[in-house]
Amino acid sequence: MRVGIVGPEDLVNESIDIGKKYNSIQTVGIPYEDEKDTLNKVKKWENKVDAFLFTGFLPYYHVRQTQLTDKQLFYYPILGSALYKVLFKMKFHNNINISKISIDTLRESEIGEVYKELEVFYDSLYVNDMHLSNYSREQYVEFHRSLYEEGKTEAAITSINSVYKKLKEYKVPVFKATPTKFTMKETFKLIASASETRLAKSNQIIIIIVDIKEYSLNGNRISALEMKEKRLSLYQELLNYSRLNQASVFSSADGDEFIVLITKGIFQEYTNSYESIPIVKEIKDKFSMSINMGIGTGTNALEAEENARKALALSKEKKDSLAYMINQDKVVIGPIGSSNSLEYKLKSQDKTLLKWTEKTDISISNLTMIKSLLSKMQTDSITASDIQKGLDITLRSANRIMNKLVDGGAAVEVGVEQPGRRGRPSRVYKIDFSEDKLK
Repeated sequence: MRVGIVGPEDLVNESIDIGKKYNSIQTVGIPYEDEKDTLNKVKKWENKVDAFLFTGFLPYYHVRQTQLTDKQLFYYPILGSALYKVLFKMKFHNNINISKISIDTLRESEIGEVYKELEVFYDSLYVNDMHLSNYSREQYVEFHRSLYEEGKTEAAITSINSVYKKLKEYKVPVFKATPTKFTMKETFKLIASASETRLAKSNQIIIIIVDIKEYSLNGNRISALEMKEKRLSLYQELLNYSRLNQASVFSSADGDEFIVLITKGIFQEYTNSYESIPIVKEIKDKFSMSINMGIGTGTNALEAEENARKALALSKEKKDSLAYMINQDKVVIGPIGSSNSLEYKLKSQDKTLLKWTEKTDISISNLTMIKSLLSKMQTDSITASDIQKGLDITLRSANRIMNKLVDGGAAVEVGVEQPGRRGRPSRVYKIDFSEDKLK
């Protein structure tokens, strides 16, 4: 696993040294001068690493809140043990009264426990109650600065690099609380464990079933010999694909079906995380024939094949050459490579959605597809035409679904949408699958 380490240069370098002890981890230093640089740093490295390790909670929190990346995120927590280290330095190296200081980042309860164990009076401590989730640099700096200038404190403790630097500029005696070596090593153990899990998942076998849909796309009838030649050409193409991607391909004796075995990690890389499957279009263009493709994963080969066959059945329901995938959680992804691609569950344990199924008489798969469509469109209001395109069904079927949503109370008309200069306006409906709407 390639891990990008984001933080101040000193902590980044220390982290790289610790990471060298783990064979399953390759570290990349991504130092910053200021926490504000975090998002740009992550954007730059997002496609070059498998995970990010942040040396503090603040940059980790900002990246998580912005949902900038889907890579795994880790951070070093600042625990009470980090406070022992900095208090020792303040007391015995700088002769500072540690009962008269200001502290941020750590919770008051954690600080209290440390001072009780040290048997040090702490009622006059000043703790910033502004949590990092509501972080404001100005507020953090002003908190420490004003207390020091008013003579209420002798020094400050912060875990934020930019606050530390700013207080230095203001001549406030300030010390930085950093994660302990123990905390850093424990975090790397967690990353190593995640790396092993990721490797196991990437080595999971995927079963792909390829079935010939049409031997000729131009509508001309072809002879049995021509069909046999095209089938052999397709088999050769799949063999070439398998050699390039360390896969195996099996052919039925006389049928139109082929089975490909490939590891999840290689297939995920080939499809750019299931965004497209180039070979589907390549076969169509090269041989003027169309295929159906079903892809399945599972906890064992039998489950993977069952999921692949269900995915193949979904592909066969459509007119074009399409690929669908069903994983071990029964999540459907597809049609892969299409602008209408959605993720939805064939089955769901969502009790609220199951109640909506009963109330609207719409299948759970259709309801989850509609939820996925709304999420993809980033809206809660759609038309029957949106459902038609998103679910790849007829407008009549889409209107029938919309009517059921209205009758069941999940949809309410909120306006009309004029598609253009000509044509009838479409009714716009607001969809709400919340628990409250069921009452």
